[in-house]
Amino acid sequence: MKPQIVFFVTNHIKHLCTSILLFIYFISAGQQISVDNSLSAQQLVENTLAQECVIISNINSSINGDVIGIGSFGYFERENSNFPFLNGMVLTTGNANSAGNTINTNVLNEGDSSWGTDSDLESTLGVSNTTNATSIEFNFTSVSSVIGFNYIYASEEYFANFPCDYSDRFAFLIREAGTNNAYTNIALVPGTNLPVNSTNIHDEIDGFCLAENEQYFEGNNVGDTNYNGRTTVLTAVANVTPNIAYEIKLVIADQTDRNYDSAVFIEANSFTPTVELGEDFTTCASTVDLDGDINNSNAQYQWFVDGNPISSATQPLYQVTTSGTYNLEINILLGNGFCTIGDEITIILDNSLSTSPMTNIEQ
Repeated sequence: MKPQIVFFVTNHIKHLCTSILLFIYFISAGQQISVDNSLSAQQLVENTLAQECVIISNINSSINGDVIGIGSFGYFERENSNFPFLNGMVLTTGNANSAGNTINTNVLNEGDSSWGTDSDLESTLGVSNTTNATSIEFNFTSVSSVIGFNYIYASEEYFANFPCDYSDRFAFLIREAGTNNAYTNIALVPGTNLPVNSTNIHDEIDGFCLAENEQYFEGNNVGDTNYNGRTTVLTAVANVTPNIAYEIKLVIADQTDRNYDSAVFIEANSFTPTVELGEDFTTCASTVDLDGDINNSNAQYQWFVDGNPISSATQPLYQVTTSGTYNLEINILLGNGFCTIGDEITIILDNSLSTSPMTNIEQ
């Protein structure tokens, strides 16, 4: 009887531990983003991307899930999850609400063959046979020569060995408004000309293919959403001419068939003009030249060091002669008021060299 009693207690504890682990799993997995696909494209862009230093107009969606009666784009919030963005917009190749809200362990295969594609996506990426496309496009005018936003690509195609051969397609297409110029895709793997997708960003898949740009792959089954895997936070950057209108189209589509949906999440309030002073650094040089020119004749510049304004520093260029944290504040006349952008950099000027004591070396 003793072994049976021991077995009973052990078995009881085993099931108790299993129950606790399952409980913890479902609590954790239940902490997902919330998604609302009831907003119009106009409402979505105005609520998430509109900023005081960028003028947005002509918002529309030429293709989306409305053709089969589902909302394929929407507004998301982090809620109690660990998703990197507090809120923003999501574009999907299925029902946007399926991206979160409740746990769904089934493969997302929403959409059908009557939901078509976007020709600009195919022609710019040089692909064909895409379907179930969702696009949102608008015109914008920036006060700076650089503008960008943060995003994450997620997909059900981060499954098994699929990333070795298959990927849905998406792009952020940009061109000067009112022209027939070819679009340029700014959704690229950093430091390359490769479009972001699951074949260009993934871990090594043993026995099938090597890793591709794995430093930008967040992982499989991360949680927070119902997609199998996703990238890290990426930034799309465009070089533009200030005060000139541009068209931008955010578009995603299934490749080959409607199966294994994908999505792109765009961080709210990240669509902003920028000035880039660079990364903090230490140098043995006695001076450093900083360039904050945004190529806008309506810009007014003010440099600061360690929080204090430098009275004579009101030009785009400034020469650093002492170590410190330097801020550039740029006020730009826009309509009847001003908007402000800026950046910060810490520079250490150190012309001293230090070495450890050297010992004699005999050869």
